[in-house]
Order: sequence, then C-alpha cells, then structure tokens
Amino acid sequence: MALSREEIVARYGTALFNYAQDMNALDTVKEELCELRKAVCTNPQILSVFSDPILNSDEKKKSLSAIEQGFSTEVQTFLNLLLDYNHFLELVDIIDFFNKLYNDSKKIMVGTAITAVKLDEDQLSALGDSYAKKFGLSSVTLENKVDSEIIGGVILKVGDCVIDGSVKNKLKKIRAQLISKN
Repeated sequence: MALSREEIVARYGTALFNYAQDMNALDTVKEELCELRKAVCTNPQILSVFSDPILNSDEKKKSLSAIEQGFSTEVQTFLNLLLDYNHFLELVDIIDFFNKLYNDSKKIMVGTAITAVKLDEDQLSALGDSYAKKFGLSSVTLENKVDSEIIGGVILKVGDCVIDGSVKNKLKKIRAQLISKN
C-alpha cells in the first residue's frame, strides 16, 4: 500500500531529525535546510528536475552533486535518499516538518503579531521575548502583519494560542456589555 504525502513527510522529516540528532549535527542541518528551502522556493523548477521521469538516475545524481556542494554529510545523505526513493517533490514539506520537530525540541515557537502600524525588529523581539518568558519557551519569533482595522493594540497568534489585545476587540466587549445592560 502506498504511503500518503503526509505519511511520507512525517516519516522522512522524523528520520532526518533523529539522524541529525544522533550525529550531533542538529543545528548545522537546520541552518542548511533553511538555505535549501529558500533556494527551492525561489527556484521551484529544481524539484521538477529531480522528479522528471525522462531524466535517468545518473543525470539526476550529477545534478544533485552540483547542488549539494558545501552541505554537510548529513544533508547530502538525506538528499540522495530522497532522490533514490523518488520523494524530491516532498522536500519543502519534509523540511517544514523537520523544522517543527527542531522548534519543539528547542522550545522555539513562531507566530504572528497583528498590529495597526508596522512594528520594528526591536519591538517584535521584545514582544516575542515577553511571550516566551510568560509561557516558559526559549524563544518566540514573530512575523508582523499590519491590519489598520484593529485600530490599535496587538493580536498575537502563536501556535494554537491567540491573545487579542486589540482596541477593536476591547470596543466590541464594551459594546456587548452596554447592550446586555439595556
């Protein structure tokens, strides 16, 4: 029975995470995978080349050896495994799964701060640090999205948690209280 895409992603992502951890190369593999992900997202045709049934395996291996130059042995081994088992199209999803496992192991969260005006890096960092401290995490990296409709304040979305400290939400609560009293 063939595996679903989700099963392939979970299986390969977990295997890579465990392998990198066993080889004491977790941080190196994480950094290299982030660079690889950026390159593949910028040039998605890379994935097509390694999944093209017209190219034979020797041609694909030659192309892969050119790309994997400078990567650690762990990442090179992983890329060759994907090529051997014809799972290169799942590369980005596997990297994302690996990153989730990495972040969970290091107590790192990624989230979004929605504000009425753009926050600078120091403000985002301070907000992330405050959240991390409150919830016992090692760090929280926040992306900023601007939504002028919230009027002011901030809506934090980190994992499954949403903290709505927007002026719009506070006004809505006041309005609800006034209506319920009448």
